[in-house]
Amino acid sequence: MKGILLVPSTLTFFICSLNSSHATSHRNNSAPSQRYHRPLTATNTRLTAAFALPEISTLVTQAASGLVTYVGLVAYYDRPRGRLDVDTSNIEAKQSQVQGAGLGLYSCKDMPKGTVLGTYPGVVRPTNKYMLKSENAPDAGTYAWRFTDNDIFIDPTDQDGQLSDYCLGGTDDFPLSYFLHNKILRWKVSCALTRINEPPLGGGGCNVRSDENLNTREVVFSLSRSVHAGEELFMDYGLTYDRSGYGDGQ
Repeated sequence: MKGILLVPSTLTFFICSLNSSHATSHRNNSAPSQRYHRPLTATNTRLTAAFALPEISTLVTQAASGLVTYVGLVAYYDRPRGRLDVDTSNIEAKQSQVQGAGLGLYSCKDMPKGTVLGTYPGVVRPTNKYMLKSENAPDAGTYAWRFTDNDIFIDPTDQDGQLSDYCLGGTDDFPLSYFLHNKILRWKVSCALTRINEPPLGGGGCNVRSDENLNTREVVFSLSRSVHAGEELFMDYGLTYDRSGYGDGQ
């Protein structure tokens, strides 16, 4: 009898449980709880924030910051260096006495020994970078100064390896470098000192000396003796310079 009585009791409990579950489900369907939706809303917000694109103003700010940084780097590394320490009225570039040497630099007034003329103009380039340019623009080698440690060149020529009255800077190392320096920055350094030639055979010898500073990568030109007005300035280019373009190869 106990087994028979247990069946109705168990059945009754099961039916009550079903009714209770059905009632709860009906309440949930008819009146959704706010607590049920809050976690989903927070999750959706986090997902939206994670995959949202930056605002236009943020992109513009980042682009402007990157552009300013790039321009600053190009302006610094590809800038023209050098200076002219004598007044331009004291010197003059005209046809050199040296056959095949082109223009030379002359003194327009008497100047004493030790007068500092300035430092060699141009863009400071690592040797490997300069050699790439010289392959495409061989004329650049006529005026480039090679330091005695062979690590660095000073290149006063333009993109095509041609020498102008002023060096404006720029290299092929950075995109738009020549455009930036030639059209926008336009920093000018006189190329007058690049016109100083070696003396011809039988001439009066050198009257200009050069002193390299490997730390600052400067070459200082100064008078090794007093010069008179109308005298051409000459210096020694060293043992490794190619003199094949000088008249009879001297």
